[in-house]
Amino acid sequence: MKKIIVSLSFAFVLFFGVQANVAAATENDIIKTLVSSSLPSNYVQQAKNYLRSNDVTAEEANQVIDHINNAQAVVNARGAKSVNQLTKADKQAILAELTATAAILDITVTVTSKRVVFNDANGTVVATFPTKGNGVK
Repeated sequence: MKKIIVSLSFAFVLFFGVQANVAAATENDIIKTLVSSSLPSNYVQQAKNYLRSNDVTAEEANQVIDHINNAQAVVNARGAKSVNQLTKADKQAILAELTATAAILDITVTVTSKRVVFNDANGTVVATFPTKGNGVK
């Protein structure tokens, strides 16, 4: 269970990135932030593919950005450079932000012992992340 929460914590930050809250945010605002972040390029690419193929309203984008900022604030407050530096409470808080973000985008998150899978409303896999090795570059 600990590995699953750890994976979800960083999968959230890795998939959705970090973005300052601005009015009328778009998919491009999220993508720009992902590209300029220190995320591994394969994670950035999965998020870009999803965002470029799916419309997100300004309201949804702003809500997603709020949840991303909340999750990032947890990581920043801990000064974490890896999931091992997060407390159980930190991981639970990030998981709550992930769940809220996924709901906004009509995405389901499935966690197995080997991976975290994001599916859209049609059941199509939009991103996968291993439960181990979800670090930043």
